[in-house]
Amino acid sequence: MTPLAISPPSSTPEPDMSSIPQDAATIPHSATPQVLTVCIYINKQANAGPNLDRKKIQQLPDHFGPDRPSVVLQQAVQGCIDSAFQQKTVFTLLTQGYGGEKISATFDGKQHLLSLPVVNSIDYVLRFLKKLCRSLHCENLFSDQPISQHSGGSYQSDGKWH
Repeated sequence: MTPLAISPPSSTPEPDMSSIPQDAATIPHSATPQVLTVCIYINKQANAGPNLDRKKIQQLPDHFGPDRPSVVLQQAVQGCIDSAFQQKTVFTLLTQGYGGEKISATFDGKQHLLSLPVVNSIDYVLRFLKKLCRSLHCENLFSDQPISQHSGGSYQSDGKWH
């Protein structure tokens, strides 16, 4: 063997698709990102913290979605802005993203717009909202599971009310 055959390739080789049937290789089942939908539930019993108005939170829908992750993130963030005592407080916690949905806030006598980042997974939506809510001191405001609005309990992934 020559040293060239032993050294690692300088670029990532294409995966070997020869053993995959042609129809599965051309249309993989996981290649349908437009089908991915997310639903985020609002815990209206959560501590609203010092920045969000509990009365305005009560007026939000019980959930955002199901829809594309970027749309649900936009709806949830816009819901926080719309529920704020001062929209500027929430708006200034956000950083400009690129290519995502737009949110707006009105303060200092004018409307301000910001693009959120492009989002393609529920994990990213949850991490983004968790970080935002931690900054707003309203940690348990959002969940990916339905929330009991009556007993204060929460619906766990094992399918039982707690």
